[in-house]
Amino acid sequence: MAVSRLRLAFRIGFAALGIFVGLSAAVCWIHVFKSYDTGAFGGVSGLTAAVALIIHIHYARDQWQASYGWLRGLMLSGCFVQLAGACGFVTYLVLGITNHQALKPDSYYLTCVWCFLTWKWGFLLFFYARMYRREFDPTYQRMMEPGDVKV
Repeated sequence: MAVSRLRLAFRIGFAALGIFVGLSAAVCWIHVFKSYDTGAFGGVSGLTAAVALIIHIHYARDQWQASYGWLRGLMLSGCFVQLAGACGFVTYLVLGITNHQALKPDSYYLTCVWCFLTWKWGFLLFFYARMYRREFDPTYQRMMEPGDVKV
């Protein structure tokens, strides 16, 4: 199932925006607000968006046909980024609640937001790598042949 060019262009633009926002947030929170944990999760979010952008660009150039095996490792990386984002989200939410923090630039709640955005990019990395792997892997293509389906 091929992805339309418009949908692929939207995904590439969305990933490019994620890179810009994530890395600029990392720079902003580290240098201006001295909140290193928020900056770290912003940076991880931007780097995961960069990997998602690379996946889309490779798909647009049809470069996954020869090396679709890399997509399995990217799926695993997406799972680990999701795990880090979910653990960070719960941890910083609990810390914000127990410390009765207000919403300010160095609060745990903004770190919680960036943990969620990191989880989101980890999920999208996993999802897109899985989708493109299913398209190029011959094992999945044999399973999807209409002649093999028995009613």
